[in-house]
Amino acid sequence: MACRGKECGHSLACRRNSGHVRHLRDDCQWCRPARLVADASRVAKRAGREAPAIHGGPDDEKRRPLPGPFRHSQDGRREIALQTRNRPGGGLCDGWQPCRQCGFVKLRFVICLVMATPASALDLALPNAVTAAVETSDAASARLPEAPWSPDVVVLGTEGAIRKTVLKLPDAQWTTLQLIMPLRDKLEEAGYVQAFSCADAECGGFDFRFQLDLIGEPDMYVDLGNYRYLLMRHSSNEPHSVALVASPTGSAGNIHITEVSSARIPEMTPMAEGAGPEAEEDADRTAREPGTLAASLMERGHVVLDALEFGSGSADLGNGPYPVLAELAAWLLDNPSARIVLVGHTDSMGSLETNTTLSRRRAEAVAGRLIEAFGIDPVRLEAAGAGYLSPIESNLTEPGRTANRRVEAVLISVE
Repeated sequence: MACRGKECGHSLACRRNSGHVRHLRDDCQWCRPARLVADASRVAKRAGREAPAIHGGPDDEKRRPLPGPFRHSQDGRREIALQTRNRPGGGLCDGWQPCRQCGFVKLRFVICLVMATPASALDLALPNAVTAAVETSDAASARLPEAPWSPDVVVLGTEGAIRKTVLKLPDAQWTTLQLIMPLRDKLEEAGYVQAFSCADAECGGFDFRFQLDLIGEPDMYVDLGNYRYLLMRHSSNEPHSVALVASPTGSAGNIHITEVSSARIPEMTPMAEGAGPEAEEDADRTAREPGTLAASLMERGHVVLDALEFGSGSADLGNGPYPVLAELAAWLLDNPSARIVLVGHTDSMGSLETNTTLSRRRAEAVAGRLIEAFGIDPVRLEAAGAGYLSPIESNLTEPGRTANRRVEAVLISVE
């Protein structure tokens, strides 16, 4: 049978002494609404709003008007009136409905109260900070490590709507903790809980840093010997995961923010006529046609030179033929003032010094082929090696390592 108050303190819960709320029983139909409102009160206080009163009745002469959506009914019972907002499920908040026994708000309005709190509008701006870059995706994945780097652990991507932001503070004298503390405090005030935190060497140095999906240079710089990582999560808020990376370099303090919310999936529409697999093949064929290399160089500033073959651990370029080099040479001949840098890249197997040397020698081999086979002026070509410092895929998988072993052409000028 339902409790009538004597066993669990329901009658006391309707008085002003809020301490008796802790005696409410979850299995009591009289107490359950009070328990829900008590929980909603804590949410409202955390969000910076005055919590709804849940005690008192017609004989409570000391009650005061409640702000915002909270008000009294004429007979003294508590009521909640929430206006419908422009949000999914807004119809939940139409009207109000007090509990007949003691005025406690019924379940559906407690849900509306939680939905209406401003905690979901996460503000991570900082005074004097400049937003250097923003990247968004409605549905993607981001790797958010919850432990130091280990060769035995594969970090899976967290899926959802991704927003990446780079903030810069105009002073290089910040410590990593000073950079990250204001944002950590904001997140804690919004109800986020720390899932993992580490600093440079204890994270795993460059191995940890390069498993993070960050906006690249020149927008975001990370000093591999001086950075800090923080991951915080929220069980019911959006975004549900926030990862921070802070690193002071050069003349600025750099902060990278990754926010992961629920994925936003567009409404599916019927496939248009002529938009089947054959149309996709035509699009792929167009992407491979000559001319796309020039477009990538002019629009993005660099292009990967696909299908170049080197011996294992060697800088010897195979005989080919390599259509991509012929296309690059043709573009250089059509643009006689253009200058490029050929940059070699490797996977993460071996030491940094060895990989940097190997990647530079492979870039030099490509430059040599352009000079010897196509007559490109050596003055227009430079060669450099980045080793494994700029991966485009994860080095934790064989397909990723294969993709990272590459040579890119980087456009310097087209004067």
